[in-house]
Amino acid sequence: MGDSAASARPSITSDPQDVYREFRQPLLVLALTTGIAGFVDAFAFLRYGAFVANQSGNAVLLGIGLAGRHAAWPESAASLIAFAAGTGVVSQVRAARSRWSPSLRGLACAVVTLALWAVLNVLLHHGRQGGPSRIALAAAGGFAMGALATLFVRTAGITTAITYQSGTVAKIGERVGRWLAGPDTRRKRARQGTFLGLLALICYATGGGIGTVAQEQPQWVPAWGTLALAALSFLVRSRRCRR
Repeated sequence: MGDSAASARPSITSDPQDVYREFRQPLLVLALTTGIAGFVDAFAFLRYGAFVANQSGNAVLLGIGLAGRHAAWPESAASLIAFAAGTGVVSQVRAARSRWSPSLRGLACAVVTLALWAVLNVLLHHGRQGGPSRIALAAAGGFAMGALATLFVRTAGITTAITYQSGTVAKIGERVGRWLAGPDTRRKRARQGTFLGLLALICYATGGGIGTVAQEQPQWVPAWGTLALAALSFLVRSRRCRR
């Protein structure tokens, strides 16, 4: 896997949304970001009745709610809209001219928005009063995860996602097929993509499990996610390190 990743690096040197270009220890970054997304997603679903990262799930919950079977559908709608807004705003921040790298700007936005959600989660008592407070919290979390989703979309030139794991599952299926039955020239790449997808999926699920256990301290869960994400700032590559 390392050899094929190394051979892919020359083709990604101009790609500002590839984790290999933007971060040291890119596999660690992939593992941590997907783990954080799963961590806060499980928390938000159990506390607010809506996901903050898994927008496919929110779309289904919205439909179920409109059919009269899910009372928390406004929370799902708020998270979905806020996620799109967060992605749109932070994408423009990343694209703007600046002395700071796109990854550093994107990470800063994700950390700040996650920190704001953490503060709001404490002030609104982690949504235990229901109603407008849960809607506001779902929107705050969705915006933060939308910002996080822009951080990178590829790993060594291979499509990987932080928050959208339905696509990861589909890609794993495609890559396993190419690995087992594709031409020899593509099997090595397909094997690498399969391992990357499994890593993201396992870390997302592990984060979800930890987020469920963390319900014992619900007011601090987004804060813990903020601290973990902020630690990634030490792994951002400086411009001098890039080629």
